[in-house]
Amino acid sequence: MKFLCWNCSGLGNPVKLRKLKQLLVVNNPNLIFLSETKMSNNEFRRVQNICRLQNGLVVNSEGWSRGLVLMWRDGTNVSIQSYSKHQIDSIVNLENNKKMRVTRFYGHANPNLRSSLWDILRRVRDLVRENWVVGGDFNTILNEAEKEGRRRGMRVHMNDFKEVMDELALVDIKSDSGWFTWVNKRSGSGLIKKRIDRFLTSVSVVENFPFITTKVVRQTQSDHDAIFLDLWVRKPKDFSNDPRMCFKFDLCWVSDMKAKYVIGNAWNKVDTEYGDKLDKVRSILTQRSRSKCLREGDRNTRYFHAKASGQLKKNIIEKLKDMEGNWVTNSKDIS
Repeated sequence: MKFLCWNCSGLGNPVKLRKLKQLLVVNNPNLIFLSETKMSNNEFRRVQNICRLQNGLVVNSEGWSRGLVLMWRDGTNVSIQSYSKHQIDSIVNLENNKKMRVTRFYGHANPNLRSSLWDILRRVRDLVRENWVVGGDFNTILNEAEKEGRRRGMRVHMNDFKEVMDELALVDIKSDSGWFTWVNKRSGSGLIKKRIDRFLTSVSVVENFPFITTKVVRQTQSDHDAIFLDLWVRKPKDFSNDPRMCFKFDLCWVSDMKAKYVIGNAWNKVDTEYGDKLDKVRSILTQRSRSKCLREGDRNTRYFHAKASGQLKKNIIEKLKDMEGNWVTNSKDIS
């Protein structure tokens, strides 16, 4: 399942429409969210016909501003839950009868009006019973690393965004390729770049889709780049050499009772081969470890310090067994 979000800044331009078709052909997303279309429902039908995507919802633009669109391909089961000038909320049916909440968000450019839009996400959160993905143009940054050029960002606005993410328990999915998603197209000292388009997910998404990834695709004809999220950019069996598949013991599992249950439950299955047991344990514990890192890492440097200390402890050999089967703990006794 792949999602596309793009603030297209108007689709009346034939060049931008051509770019949209190219994005759809090359990346083949299942769901497409467009903001700032600057089109009405009737006007957008022509775009749908050109893109051969008849399934969708259009939120009309107001004059020459705004306008949201959600489209999806045939075979993708989408149920619209609510929509407004700044969001389209839906439930998507995945394989095995699983569901995912997908909310497309368009933040207000005026920071003084942005707090009311955070309330929209809070209301959606109260209804969420599934994995949750929020994507779009948030019109704000999280930290100074997400802006380049001119004066520094307002700390109070960045803190507001962080607090909302913490409150909603959402994780920022960093891009595998590309970083800044908006540029003011000026030169020299007037050039400004920002990362204001992104995907946020609930922790359960990271747990259930450990190979989730996002990427930024440059759009030279627009001030905003397109962003993609892929739940399964690669599958474990097809990429056995992927370093993320490397299975090593993590110190945090020692104090994790659920981890002990996972290991015991897998090893007590009599009719299961050793390799299958190991694959099961590796899959579940790798997801749990990454989830804990995302939940605690950004806000708790002591967590990373503990992990580093744990790694140091694992690199120390405390004892060895000699040829007679006796444990030797003194380095002088080891021949």
